[in-house]
Amino acid sequence: MGANKICFNDVRYRQGFLEVTANIHPGHINLETWQIHPDLDISGKQSDEVLADDSVTANTEIELNVEQAKALVASLEAAIARASVSERPADVDR
Repeated sequence: MGANKICFNDVRYRQGFLEVTANIHPGHINLETWQIHPDLDISGKQSDEVLADDSVTANTEIELNVEQAKALVASLEAAIARASVSERPADVDR
């Protein structure tokens, strides 16, 4: 199975792409993010359409083992449940 790429741009100054790929390193899940300059409109675009060097402002790549990936999924599901009721974490500046 190839990489799954997600475009996110609801908050323009934090917009970019997330790529999830299994087994780049056996038994691991690779997460890679690209933060894209906020002046660039990435609506409806794929990462390979807009990833010119000057449009990428940050890049991070990590490898998770299966247990770490499961912990991430659990954390995401909990955050989704809280966000679904528009609750803001107490430690976020308003």
